[in-house]
Amino acid sequence: MGIFFGRKSGQVYDAYANNTHHNWWRDPGLRMSVFIITMACAIQASSGVDKSLNTVQQSLPAWKKAMGNPNSESLGLITTSMYIAGFVSAIPSQQVMDRYGRRMSIIIGMALLIIGAAIETGAVNKGMFIAGRVIIGSALAFSTTVAPIIAQEYAHPRMRGTVATTYNTVYYVGAIAISWVGFGTSYMGSNSWSWRIPALFQIVPAIYIIAALPFLPESPRWLIANGREEEAFKILAKYHANGDETDELVLFEFHEMKEVLLREGREAVSWRTALSTPGNRKRFLMITLVSIFSNWNGQAIVSYYLASVLNLVGITSSTAQTGINGGLQVVNWLTSIFGASLAESAGRRKIWLSSWFVMLAANVILTSTTAVYTKAPTQGIAGAVIFAIFLYDVGYSLACTPLLYAYETEIMPFHLRAKGMAYSVTIGQGQAIIFQYCNPIGLAKLGWKYYLVFLVFLLIQIVVIYFYFIETSGRTLEEVAALFDGEDATKQIELAGANTTADKVEAEAEAEKDVTTESTRTHVMSA
Repeated sequence: MGIFFGRKSGQVYDAYANNTHHNWWRDPGLRMSVFIITMACAIQASSGVDKSLNTVQQSLPAWKKAMGNPNSESLGLITTSMYIAGFVSAIPSQQVMDRYGRRMSIIIGMALLIIGAAIETGAVNKGMFIAGRVIIGSALAFSTTVAPIIAQEYAHPRMRGTVATTYNTVYYVGAIAISWVGFGTSYMGSNSWSWRIPALFQIVPAIYIIAALPFLPESPRWLIANGREEEAFKILAKYHANGDETDELVLFEFHEMKEVLLREGREAVSWRTALSTPGNRKRFLMITLVSIFSNWNGQAIVSYYLASVLNLVGITSSTAQTGINGGLQVVNWLTSIFGASLAESAGRRKIWLSSWFVMLAANVILTSTTAVYTKAPTQGIAGAVIFAIFLYDVGYSLACTPLLYAYETEIMPFHLRAKGMAYSVTIGQGQAIIFQYCNPIGLAKLGWKYYLVFLVFLLIQIVVIYFYFIETSGRTLEEVAALFDGEDATKQIELAGANTTADKVEAEAEAEKDVTTESTRTHVMSA
């Protein structure tokens, strides 16, 4: 079964013998590979803790008092402080990754996270609290930029699709944990530890990640790109074939990586060079669209400002608000896992479209029921609003959670992968600065009418997704890259694989045919 990293027929790796058990938990090498992937997932869980914490704290009276009972503008500033720091730190994180490796970016991120959490926990005023959030924002820029790259670059080929789509679902493990911690501390009333305990909880994932770091080898792709091919080959053999250096699949992977990196260029490229080809420009446009769409769909209102949304329909109890938030995170997690389980079989595009249609329906229900409540407030209408909130989150979690990082990482070749993720984080944080500051102000001034803005956005986004998003499921990272670069790139990848088989001569002859001949492999681009 895909969700447990089982073997799926029809993939390119099936053509090569591989010294692993088909159940990863019964294979020593794959168990270690999965352990490494859990570290990347723990980083994403820490992001869920950090970003959901503010939603929890907004419902706690003691936090409001400590922050001086912030109005909509102050609340926007407190929330956006984390994203301002992330915006500034994203590009430096990419430079660290490319120059010093994936491990260094994690070390910096976790060190900053612990420092920021300590300052936030001990904050005695709003300024000190914001300072802690700024440091945490920088920490997340370093760690969440590298985490999805680690998850995909260390994954066994038959796990890659599942790892790619389930990685971001772990965000909700952290969100669930902090939501229910906040629900528990809500019973502490005016005690300041009701919000300090959730703030301190941010260091829990960081402790696990730091403890696991000694077991994390450097990325094989990064090692090859930096001339350390022997190390890369041994790592591939250890984790993907239990040390068998004659394994067909390992040889295929190694030659494929070398060929692709040779074609792309071993040295890191400038941003100007990165945008010099049509394929790369389309890649960055795709990342831009995914980032914009995942932010400007209205779900962030009910996610980050749930307390304000619930206040509009008369639900003001801190216990009720934190309880609803806890329930939301559980539903989000289950929905994201469901979306991840379908991503390979149903395909990315269908999941994207389904998600947006559900959010469109939720927006219509949320807008209409909140509007009715303002004129005729009843418990039944308030219940309908809560249903719409849950439906909105279900729609978002169906695609945005499993596919956001997966889709972006899949479409970038190795030499652009760090730049691509840094770019994604940068524009994502830049947008977050805008809407996280504007959302509480918009809600305060326009009420339910503010939801109509996102109704228009959703309609436009559905059209763009339908006509422009491509299908990436069922392909290796290198083959997905070839979708953007044409048939010549695909031929080179196929020749790289032929280095491990007796068919190399035949493959070379095939490559000499007219490049307009339709490829028999996976270079066909989806509509």
